[in-house]
Amino acid sequence: MEKQIYDSRGRQTSIARLAQFDAEAFIHMLFYRILIIFSILTFAAFVYSYATKLDFAIFQALFLAVWVLFTPQVFETAKGISLIQTRGFVFGRLNKSYTESAKNHVGARLAVMYRVIPYAALLVWVIGFAALLYVWFI
Repeated sequence: MEKQIYDSRGRQTSIARLAQFDAEAFIHMLFYRILIIFSILTFAAFVYSYATKLDFAIFQALFLAVWVLFTPQVFETAKGISLIQTRGFVFGRLNKSYTESAKNHVGARLAVMYRVIPYAALLVWVIGFAALLYVWFI
């Protein structure tokens, strides 16, 4: 007989359970799952527009949707890099004695830099989106 483990947060396949205790993780997973579908549609639209030399606008619209849906992934990746590089001090929810130790190890200047990295990556991502809109539509 197989042992069953009860998880009060719900099934692991249900991302709605994340909304109750981690909104950021919920947004990340929701956009990720939608992104999978849009990526497949974007590829199909690209192949169709390339093969027929028609309707490039459908591909453009889907590509822009994929870009927007990928935004949380970019932010979370940069945030994860900052978290790893500072040993959990920046963006971490750790006990006070550990954060003080990590703060001394990382240094105040680097801590500020690592805290800014995700937002800088997001800014570059948005500038890239604006540049793409400018090239395609203006």
